[in-house]
Amino acid sequence: MGWHAYIDESYSPDKDAYVIGGCISTTEEWASFSTEWQSYLSRFGRVDESGLRYFHMQEMAYNLEEVGFFYSVMQLYVALYISVRFNKSDFERAMRRIYIPGKIVEWDRPNYYWIAFRCLLDKFHLEREKLADLIPLDETVQFHMDQISSGKVVDKLWPEYMQNRSDMMRERYAGIPTFESDKNSLPLQAADLWVWWVRKWCDLNQTHRITAHDFDGFTKSAKRRTPRVTVDISFSEDEFLPTMERWAKSQSGGSHVMVLPRGVAEFDLPQFSSHSHFTIAGYP
Repeated sequence: MGWHAYIDESYSPDKDAYVIGGCISTTEEWASFSTEWQSYLSRFGRVDESGLRYFHMQEMAYNLEEVGFFYSVMQLYVALYISVRFNKSDFERAMRRIYIPGKIVEWDRPNYYWIAFRCLLDKFHLEREKLADLIPLDETVQFHMDQISSGKVVDKLWPEYMQNRSDMMRERYAGIPTFESDKNSLPLQAADLWVWWVRKWCDLNQTHRITAHDFDGFTKSAKRRTPRVTVDISFSEDEFLPTMERWAKSQSGGSHVMVLPRGVAEFDLPQFSSHSHFTIAGYP
């Protein structure tokens, strides 16, 4: 049948939430989607310097009635909505809770895109059994990502990432994700719409609205496909800790690694001149 996931990222520079997510459906459904989406682009789409019409949620947030027309197309053809979200401060606090007696622990600057991307792929494929009625387990899902500079790390680290997956997990990946322009890929524009709203609800501390698709100013009477499945995955500070501890143990050369309790910072403990430097983005 051919399943395809289109994924985008969203965050506000002055806010804490980081979100990656989008929409999944079949090749046939995406073709029908694109035909109808294009009809609304011809009426409501933004226009770039070359005359190309496109959808960008940030630019259209002032006219939610128009956005509602585009969402009505998604309601018909998107089989599954998916998002992974976390607060950047939670990840950074988890880093500070990794302690090696006698050493100062230093981490690379986090690449939040790669962290969120890994969380999305790992959790999605681990949870495939729960989605078997929608996406059969013998089907693979090809991921398509928006072209951004952070995406280059995926090409670089993908072989190592796949090497550390189980045989069962590897069978569920269609191949290395492709990177496309959201102005030319209409399904990526749908991903932009969805992930923008998930991030907004996170910023408002109203994450209960994600699975309800509780938009502002949208009509709720639009036809929709049955079933519509929404997978929302969140990570807290404590949920990051096992991975952080595993990274540290793998890179510490046999040093004893401790996870500090909440409220105890590494600088409160005895320190020596020795340093341990750990990478985040590159380690599986």
